[in-house]
Amino acid sequence: MQKTKEPIYLPLSPEALKWMPERGDKTADDHVFDLPSPSMMNILIKPWAKAAGIDKRFTFHTARHTFATMMLTLGADLYTTSKLLGHADVKMTQVYAKIINQKKDDAVNLVNGLFD
Repeated sequence: MQKTKEPIYLPLSPEALKWMPERGDKTADDHVFDLPSPSMMNILIKPWAKAAGIDKRFTFHTARHTFATMMLTLGADLYTTSKLLGHADVKMTQVYAKIINQKKDDAVNLVNGLFD
């Protein structure tokens, strides 16, 4: 982890592995991706968002937020999602749980007035 300088374990699903580049002669200590700065990353992902039909502001942070929300929505627990994001404290991840709780509230309220 760049912030803490501590290694973290991040498993990859078979779906994610399908999209990984070939390793070639790289070692286990080599980076998988040579990523640009966060500001450059935001520039590079704009065409991806546009191609996906996303007209809103889209950043690397948005992608992390989407990942966290998706994991919790699909049933991953808060602690595991926290570790996948590299958060040192689960409290940082709790904001995403509040989003999921609101989605649950919205979902059950869809039936309000249905049988009037």
